[in-house]
Amino acid sequence: MAENKLEIIVGAVVLLVTGVFFYLLLLENESFMKNGGYPLIAEFNSAQGVSVGTDVKLAGIKVGTVSDMSINLETYKADVQMIINSDLEIPVDSFLAVSSEGLLGAHFVEVLPGIDYEYFQPGEKVVQTQSHVDFMSLMAGFVNSQN
Repeated sequence: MAENKLEIIVGAVVLLVTGVFFYLLLLENESFMKNGGYPLIAEFNSAQGVSVGTDVKLAGIKVGTVSDMSINLETYKADVQMIINSDLEIPVDSFLAVSSEGLLGAHFVEVLPGIDYEYFQPGEKVVQTQSHVDFMSLMAGFVNSQN
C-alpha cells in the first residue's frame, strides 16, 4: 500500500511540473503578441526546417516568432511571416538566414543586422535571405565528387 501512495505522489509531481512547463511556454509565445509586435515577411527559396512557432533570433536572443507561412504564387518562393518584438528596429540592409543550433539542433530564423539608418516598416518584405544549408546534401555531394 505504501508503494501505491509513493507512485501516486511521484505521478502527481510529474504532472504538476509538466503543466507548469507548458503554461510558461504558452506565456512566452503569447508575449510577442501582447507587446505589440509588428509583422515582417521574409522570402526564402526554401523554408525547410521552419514552421509556425519557430523562433526568430538576433545575437542568440529571441526577438520574434514565425506566425505564418505560404507559397508566393508569382515567385514560387516561401513567404515566411514573422512577428518581431516592437522594441526592435531592423535595418533595411539586414540579412535573414535559416540556422540551426548545432549539427542536429532545432532550426530558427537568424537576423543578421545591417548598418543602414532606415528600418523595415510593419508588413515589409525582406528579400536578402538564405535558406538552411542541408548538411546531408553537402556530404553526399562530397562523397560523390570523390568517386
